[in-house]
Amino acid sequence: MMNINKVIEPIEISNIVIPNRIVFPAFQTNFATPDGFVTERLTRMYEKISKGGSGLIITGCIAVSDDGVPNTNCLRITKDEHIGPLSEFFSSIKQHGAVPAVQLIHAGRQTLSVMTGHPIVAPSPIPCPVMNETPKELDEARIKRIQDDFVNAAVRVKKAGAELIELHGAFGYLIGAFLSPYSNKRADKYGKDKTLFFTEIIERVKKNVGNTPVCCRISADEFVEGGLTLNETREFAPKLVKAGADVISVAAGTYASMNHMAPSEDMGEGVHMNLAEGIRSVVDVPVICVGNIRTLEYANRIIAENKADLVAIGRPQLADPDFFNKSINKQQISECNYCGTCLFFTIGADSIACPQNPEL
Repeated sequence: MMNINKVIEPIEISNIVIPNRIVFPAFQTNFATPDGFVTERLTRMYEKISKGGSGLIITGCIAVSDDGVPNTNCLRITKDEHIGPLSEFFSSIKQHGAVPAVQLIHAGRQTLSVMTGHPIVAPSPIPCPVMNETPKELDEARIKRIQDDFVNAAVRVKKAGAELIELHGAFGYLIGAFLSPYSNKRADKYGKDKTLFFTEIIERVKKNVGNTPVCCRISADEFVEGGLTLNETREFAPKLVKAGADVISVAAGTYASMNHMAPSEDMGEGVHMNLAEGIRSVVDVPVICVGNIRTLEYANRIIAENKADLVAIGRPQLADPDFFNKSINKQQISECNYCGTCLFFTIGADSIACPQNPEL
């Protein structure tokens, strides 16, 4: 008998109730228009996933600044005109019973000026070893401007109907780059306290979105020489909570350790479980874990053993949007076979695709 009693329990976070513990995490799809608007194709993908039964659906990533888009056809929330289409998008997710959430991002040095149309920026002028473009070091005025962009974006997505806002501080993007000694070599206050850039954003976002819960995504271990390890992230995670984080989403890796951002099959199931557990032991807010979690039984075990409070399942739900409902009803699932096609930017493709789910 499949034991899934824990995974189907609701969880209350601030002013929302998530109907179960399964999360569909933010995915770069490249399905938006070049200026960041929602498309029919994007709406269709998320609608199918929301019908599939996941409790929390984090859409995105959505760029808060034009110089911070991670790809060519990425969603943006840089102006008020983006609100209307997003509002329809979120309500189509909500009508199927899932909580519509959103991930806000600034890509920092992990993009290219040919994609953004602007010089790329970072805490320090060190190129990402994968993208190989030297970024401009942000001065304090530009730092404030990007922090404002995050706040304005949060206000806009709340207006559009997002019920939880995730700030992307993982994977070496801009916030993550400030957090890490691997990419932040500054001598000023943003270098001395590497969490400052992030905590200022969290505090200001919280002040402006009221009781809408804020989730902070971090790479608990970057798996790069001189990068963040669990020792450091366990130290600063409570600071994020003190600043106002209602949830911590625990991921791993950067572009230079892509195999940890999207672990391969041979890395084994629940490959970053220890990281989620490590962070959960030092914070008093719910923790989301991720990384090769392929079945509801396994997700249930994670929650039953108090290793995390919510479980993000990405690629299996992309391969079969009905993953959750089919699992509960013991129906055959179209299984993800780890072919890597969904990680389109690593194989030079234009947008996300999945051989298991040709309708994508």
